[in-house]
Parts: sequence; C-alpha cells; structure tokens
Amino acid sequence: MLTSACTDDGEKPISGSTLRLVAGSEQEAVLNTVVKPWCEAKKYDCRFTLKGSVDQARLLSAGSADYDAYWFASSVFLQLGDKGGALQDVKSMFLTPIVYAGWRSEMQRLDFVGRDNVSIADILTAVESGKTTVRVANPTQSNSGATVLFGFMNHFAGNGPGQPLTQQQLDSPAVEEGTQRFVRAMAETPPSTGTLMNECIATPARCKTFFTYEDLVIEKNHELVKAGREPLYAVYPRGSLAISDAPLGFRASGGEFDANRRKMLNELQAHLLGDAGAKSALLRLGRRPATSIGLSMDNPDLTVFNPEWGIQANLKEQGIQYPSATVIQAALDRYQTSYRKPVTVYYCLDSSGSMNENGGWDGIKAAATQVFDQDQARLNLLQTGPKDRTTVTLFNSTVTGGSPWTVDGADSAQMHGLTQKIQAHAAGGGTNMYQCLIGAATALRGLESGRKGLVIVMSDGQSDRAGRDRALADLKSLGVPVIALAFGDDADPDQLEEVAKATGGSFFRQDDLVAALRNAAGYR
Repeated sequence: MLTSACTDDGEKPISGSTLRLVAGSEQEAVLNTVVKPWCEAKKYDCRFTLKGSVDQARLLSAGSADYDAYWFASSVFLQLGDKGGALQDVKSMFLTPIVYAGWRSEMQRLDFVGRDNVSIADILTAVESGKTTVRVANPTQSNSGATVLFGFMNHFAGNGPGQPLTQQQLDSPAVEEGTQRFVRAMAETPPSTGTLMNECIATPARCKTFFTYEDLVIEKNHELVKAGREPLYAVYPRGSLAISDAPLGFRASGGEFDANRRKMLNELQAHLLGDAGAKSALLRLGRRPATSIGLSMDNPDLTVFNPEWGIQANLKEQGIQYPSATVIQAALDRYQTSYRKPVTVYYCLDSSGSMNENGGWDGIKAAATQVFDQDQARLNLLQTGPKDRTTVTLFNSTVTGGSPWTVDGADSAQMHGLTQKIQAHAAGGGTNMYQCLIGAATALRGLESGRKGLVIVMSDGQSDRAGRDRALADLKSLGVPVIALAFGDDADPDQLEEVAKATGGSFFRQDDLVAALRNAAGYR
C-alpha cells in the first residue's frame, strides 16, 4: 500500500480525517507528485492503494467498504464495476490518449513519422504484411488494452468517433471477423500496461511497436533520452482514437465519517481541476487538462509534449465514445472465450511438504477455484476458451497425485474436476519443479500454428536443482514463457525468477491471489 507522509503507518486508527483512495497504477506518479503534498498541507490522513482496473471494478461491484474513493484509468471499467450507481460526484481529472508507439527508427521505417493520418487500417496492414510486430495489454485485464479493443471494434463497425458500438454491431460478421484480425495481429498481450512497457523498454529487439498511454511515452522518453537511448515515437490512430479520462468518485460506506470524507474528496477534485500549481504539475507529467476544449492546450510545454516524439500538443482528433456497460461486458467475455488465440496452458503445482507447512498448498487450492471453476473465473475475466487445452501436474520430488490431468475445451464439469482433484490431494514429500517443467516442454512441443503455449508454475521456489539445465534449455528452445507465482509464507524467489526470466516470462508474488492469477492468465 502507498500511504501519504501524513500517516505514520497503515495501522493508524481511522478517523474523520482519513481518506482511503484506491487508484490504478497509472496514477502513481500523480499520487506521489500532486496528491500526497496536498494531503500533507491539509493535514489529512490519506491512504492510497494501487490496484488495476479489473480489481477496482470487482471491489466496487461487490460493495466493498474498504475504500472511500475510486480512481479508475477510464470510464470503461468504472461502468463495469458501478452498474448500481454507487459512486457519487464522479469527475474526470485529466485526459490521456491511447497511442500507437514504437522505437523512432522503427516508426520511421514504417513511414509513420511526421504523419497525422495514420489509421487502424494502416497499422493492420503494416503488421499483417510482416513489416513489424505489435503488442497490446490484455483487453480483459488492462484498461489500455480494453480501450484499444473498442477503438478497433468501432473501426470495424464503421462508426465515427461519436457513435458507440451497439450490441447489434458486436454481433455482426464485420466486427467478429475484424476483431479476430486484431487478435491475430498482436504478437503478445501482457497482463498490464506497466508490464508491457517494462518488457518493451528492456527488450527493444523483440518489442518493436505497441499500444500504450501517451503520458507513458512521455515519461519513458525522458528516461531514455537521459540514458542516451533511442526515444519512442507516437502516432494517434485517425478516426479510432481512444481516450482515458481518469474518473475519480466517492463511495459512501454508510458510516459516521461519510460526510467529511466526501467533503475531502470534493476538495481534492477541486484542487486537481482548479489549482494552478496542481494543473502545472499534471501537465509536466504529460496529463492533458480535463477542462480544456477537446485535447488542445494553450501554450504547451514542448519539452513535455515534444513534437520530436510525435506528441501532438494541439490534437484535433475526437475520441471514440465507449459503449454501454452491457456491451462492454459482452465484448470482454467474447475476447476471453472466442476472439483470442487458443492456448495450451500447462500448470506445474508444487504439492511438496514445505508447501503444506508454509500455507502455500492452501493458496494453490484457493487458486484452483478461481481459475478452474468457470463461474468464478468469469467474475475476473479468467475464463477458459472452448479451444483451449489445460493440463495440470502436481509435483513434489517427482510428478505425483496421479497427474497430469488434461481438459480439452471449457466444459464446466471437467474444469471443476481439476479443482476437485487438487482439493483432494494431500501435500507432502520433497521438491523438484524442474521435472515438471521438462514434462511441460515435452507436452508443448509441436504446437499447431495459431495456438499459444504457456507454462504456469505455482511454488515456494525451494526446489532441488536436478534437471535444471535441461528444463531451461527445452523451454527456451520452444519459445514458451513460464509465468512463476510464488506461494507460501517463506517463498524463495530466486529459482522462480530465474526460470521466468530465462523463458521471457514473468515472476509474481502471491500477495493478492486474484491479482496474481490475473497476471498469469493475462498472458493467454
């Protein structure tokens, strides 16, 4: 949890001067640079928690009373989470367009530098012809990915910027076939915008172009230029531009402090929207004023909104209008179960004795319910697709428990059967995750074209090293990423991080079970 300096620690008693705010990671720089100093000056006990858009929507729809204010990246997931209208005083704090970006030399090679008329069709042509590759954050797990998806859907539906996608259009062959083109064009779909940006900056040879927030291009370019590296270059998809509007609203909990906390939030909103110093700080962070006409700005700082980076300070483009919550939900469900590429997922689950002792096995049993029980998985957009293949292997010092078990497709009863088998197993014995990884590499060899492969390891990381070299070599030769999740109170990350890094995957700690599973499943 992020907390402002006016709190001693997260255990300080809650009072009428406490404001508990949950925000997307996109707002971290704003919280640290603008909101935190304001809280200190006002002597307010501000407590900030960073959670993704899907997590915020889940908390809000469940009626959580843990937070007084929600700050979404955009209205897309706010609509999904606030179908009951619980948020009050919702206002957009600033605007951030979603741009198509890449390394400047790559964008120059594509003939996109200096152009203000690059369209979705131009981008698709460049990718489908093999001239470049493109990444987007997973639309079901990331606001930026979802807004890009709706930009493409609007394009395939033939809508202008002011016309939202309808259910009839979503059901049409034009949108169905076009969205499948969109999915086929994406080389990778990391679970979050932050992960996407970190991977692309770290591996420029593998990540050539991508969709992201304009302000992140600005932020990363300052870092890249300072380090003497090539900057990124951004273009704005003509006619299909998606804009994140950073809505911030109050959630009443029914307690005695509601009135005071609502007043505090209203003061914060007024500060962000009206205070000259706050507005200047937001501009320096690359956030466009929500109070401006369209996306244009008066006297923009060209060291921030730098035209050499493709940033258009006085952008005349109108953003798309987002569809209703019902259409948003239907589109994201279809992405997860129909649009995305089918995937073969191989789970290696640590059922050793140490997992029994450190709480890790209880965590894995809880994870099984979240992932394999499809009604529960749908709540977090983690559903298995009808063409997916799911294999689960339990391991201690060897493969154990009568596994592996494989389910082809998304039959609810068969998927629930995986949960039942995991729940019924008693953990015990030594640990060697590499034997399971060797089995995963064997099972994933020879994947048919158009199908993705993925290995997910859940372990405390305390493994024997027999078979390590072969496991890493086999997985690297396949090009299949390993997503490693650390379970257990005393989990050792070293071996898990090594296998994830060696295979181009990612490592996550299981501090928040659902968030960890979303990160893993987001690679599907």
